[in-house]
Amino acid sequence: MNTTVLIPVYQPTDTLIALTEALSREGFHILIVDDGSGAAYAPIFSRLEPFAQILSYSENRGKGYALKHGMRRLLSDGTCDALITADADGQHSVRDICRVRDELEQGHSFVLTTRQLHQKGVPFLSRFGNTMSRFICALSGGCYLPDNQSGLRGFSADCLPWLCAIGGDKYDYEMNVLLYAERQELPIRCLPIEVIYLNDNKGSHFDPFRDTVRIYLRVIRTSRVSLLAAALHLLLIGVCSVCFGWNGSALTVPLCALVTMLLSYLGNRFLVFRGLHYACGPRVFLITAFRTLVRCGFCALFHGLTRLPLLAAWLLACILTVPAEYLFLLALGKRRGA
Repeated sequence: MNTTVLIPVYQPTDTLIALTEALSREGFHILIVDDGSGAAYAPIFSRLEPFAQILSYSENRGKGYALKHGMRRLLSDGTCDALITADADGQHSVRDICRVRDELEQGHSFVLTTRQLHQKGVPFLSRFGNTMSRFICALSGGCYLPDNQSGLRGFSADCLPWLCAIGGDKYDYEMNVLLYAERQELPIRCLPIEVIYLNDNKGSHFDPFRDTVRIYLRVIRTSRVSLLAAALHLLLIGVCSVCFGWNGSALTVPLCALVTMLLSYLGNRFLVFRGLHYACGPRVFLITAFRTLVRCGFCALFHGLTRLPLLAAWLLACILTVPAEYLFLLALGKRRGA
């Protein structure tokens, strides 16, 4: 199998030289994308030329742009059987990169490496940021992943068309990859790897505030149809509550859910994820059914005990069922090995 290691690079250190030489000895084809590092870093790239193919452009565009720039080259060349994305700052060991290649050779189309971030020596911001993104990604994408920020990932070559097509030019691109993979119900092989943080991760160009906000805005944008469907659901329940009261609208809550589920599917299928295989398989149905049944049960309970208006009871049910939904997704994720 012809496997390419794709490394986006911005203002690299000598760490990249050692990594590239080691990967070359392991038989990888290496593609490095210089994301506008500038003339001052030309000596480093000249030392990389014997071991890697180098693409460059003058302006810094972001990690996502660099990844897609390299992927488009691989797609046009047509000689790549699989690709592995890796970071340039020394966070990924050669051994783990080889393990990702082994998983791809066994037939997995998407290998996501996961770090044990509770270990000693992991920076607090990295642990906190990953915990928050796990929670938000699970609820928005309908899937629990133990680590959704690791840059070490493996893909079969048939993933290249949709990887090149999706949005995100900064660090938000990697989160968007997971959301699109989940919407296609692409099987994700989670592979635990060791945690390496050199000099307290000071070599990373990740901005904890700006890039985190950018990631969450990308999640909202990709999930916009589902969010609009949820807002429509609340509107329909409010209208039913005002027009018919509880007795007339109790049965319409599930009906409203079915209507908004259909609209959400059509919007995602033909707007957000148009041109891609948008799946709506048993797992999606199971998650949606669980969410709706639990919320309807809580809604009926709150209204019966407190005589809250239907809309208020539904809003309270939505808030209080979030932990239950997250635990349910966590259980599903562990069951499939995530």
